Amino acid sequence: MRVSLAFAAQRIFGMFGYHLRKLESGVRIDDSFDEQLRLAGGDVLTIFEVGAADGRDTSIYAQRYPRAIVHAFEPLPENFAKLQAVAEAEPRIRPENMAVSSKSGTAAFHVAALPDASSLFSARSTGSTFDKYTQKKKSIEVNVTTLDEYCLGVKIDRIDILKMDAQGAELDILKGSKNLIENKRVGLIYTEVNFMKIYDGSCRFHDVAAYLDQLDYELHAIYDQHHNQFGRLAWADAIFLPKDDRA
Repeated sequence: MRVSLAFAAQRIFGMFGYHLRKLESGVRIDDSFDEQLRLAGGDVLTIFEVGAADGRDTSIYAQRYPRAIVHAFEPLPENFAKLQAVAEAEPRIRPENMAVSSKSGTAAFHVAALPDASSLFSARSTGSTFDKYTQKKKSIEVNVTTLDEYCLGVKIDRIDILKMDAQGAELDILKGSKNLIENKRVGLIYTEVNFMKIYDGSCRFHDVAAYLDQLDYELHAIYDQHHNQFGRLAWADAIFLPKDDRA
């Protein structure tokens, strides 16, 4: 009797306690940007990117969502200069030279050896090889806003996609967006999440997940896992959705 390849594969995986299932058409578990596009649909008009760095992902959002305005926040001057150059070539990108947190004002921003690892929080030693990248070079003072206040000021009542890459400040950003989130005016949240305590006072995955659960958002999937040299999960990216919009 002929055994199908799929059945044979399932038998092998079953020996190790795994069960294979075919994904629905279009579902991506290996590409977070394709999955965002599937989940958010074609009617995306407003995207917020907090921690836009040099604008590399900002450009991707502008290309993939041709009707959207992308509000890109980046406090580090050297990164912001590069982000501005990206925005000059695409008028739908609105660069903002500021950090985002749970309250507005000014704050110390810790510039790291690797600019993209800079944070509102001071890096701590983890014994990982990536410590050399998070090591502090200097501190600067930056302007800080909350997304609730910012949206009120520019008269935005909905964020279709909120993307965060803020080196441990993600929970504070969410707290400063509470009015938007609890009223389900954020369609999809795509965020970096730390599993190790890389920065003093920063949040980790379970903090973000618990806070969003209280506001009726839940985890959709985790992507791009990064481990330290000992195999410990250090950080990854995650998509959260309103519970009633779960795909």
